[in-house]
Amino acid sequence: MRIIISGKHLEITEAIRDYAEKKVGKLKKYFDNIIEVDITLSVENTKSEGEKHIADVLIFANGTKLKAEAADKNLYASIDEVIDILENQITKYKEKLRDNKHKHSEKFTLKKANRIFTEEEEKININGELKKIISTKVSTTKPMSVEEAILQMEALETSFYLFLNHETDELNIVYKRDDGDYGHVEPDWN
Repeated sequence: MRIIISGKHLEITEAIRDYAEKKVGKLKKYFDNIIEVDITLSVENTKSEGEKHIADVLIFANGTKLKAEAADKNLYASIDEVIDILENQITKYKEKLRDNKHKHSEKFTLKKANRIFTEEEEKININGELKKIISTKVSTTKPMSVEEAILQMEALETSFYLFLNHETDELNIVYKRDDGDYGHVEPDWN
């Protein structure tokens, strides 16, 4: 998990950085797929309330962005508040994922029941040579744009990424080409 802490009208001291990193580290126990956390701490002077400390946090996790903001007269209190808000958001997000899994679990169990592997089935014949399938990966996909899929692929540091295109509701693949550009594979069922 990469943590980026920046300050606006505020100098980020080691004590502030350590406190924010410690608090953000607690979120890992709720959701271990957090890729990056951007924290912006700022100070605003208002006529009515005086000095107000604002903690703004953006989390990139599993193709999803979670954002929260909290303000308080004390900087540390604003960090505590924003972490509490994020804990609630992550809990709700995980419940939503769990509910979606339960809706589709009947389909998945039927598919799994029909897929019983034996050693012979794991070996395949390619051009007269027996090859072995070393790894099988099950990937859950969520609807996203091509740009989001490329960002997710880069964040995961993989050479390709399978995703559900939110425009077509079909599985697509983005991949990194040898020349450094990106490729996009979209099926044509015609």
